[in-house]
Amino acid sequence: MTTQVIFTGDWSMPVKEAEATNSMIDQGIDVVTCHVDGPKTVMENAARRGAMVSGYHVSAAPLVPKAYLTGAEWNWEALYPKFVKMFTAGESIPNFYRGGLKEGLVKVSPYGAMVSEAARKHADDIKAKLLAGSYVIFKGPIKDNKGNVVIAGGVSRGQTDPELEKMNCLVEGVVGATS
Repeated sequence: MTTQVIFTGDWSMPVKEAEATNSMIDQGIDVVTCHVDGPKTVMENAARRGAMVSGYHVSAAPLVPKAYLTGAEWNWEALYPKFVKMFTAGESIPNFYRGGLKEGLVKVSPYGAMVSEAARKHADDIKAKLLAGSYVIFKGPIKDNKGNVVIAGGVSRGQTDPELEKMNCLVEGVVGATS
């Protein structure tokens, strides 16, 4: 009996992801995260190289429990029941729905073993302020890495501000370019 494996993706992606991870670590990056379909390559490679990792969309702790810090997860359990209620009430379901921690659509993954008590307390304090609406992440002036002002002085952009969706830049101090 033979086993046939069918792969419809790009075979080169794990190699590219590993190369990108190695390149960042070689340049001194000590915490890595990613936004890819399969984070296994990035997470495991980063941990193997001694970097710590942060998850995105779901907890990556099962992949690298000793290197995992925390991450942001989508909380589908908060959104889908809301949509079901809207549907059963005859309301239309929006094709674009915005929400963050305060709205319960995003949650913070549990902390990994490497996160100190002091860091946990600090993060929990900021999370409480975000939930209360008293902490704003994006406050101007913020410049991109080419010196252009992307958020003017005195302007604040909240966690779910639609203007953030329009931004396509790297902030001041980050080396690189957007595509």
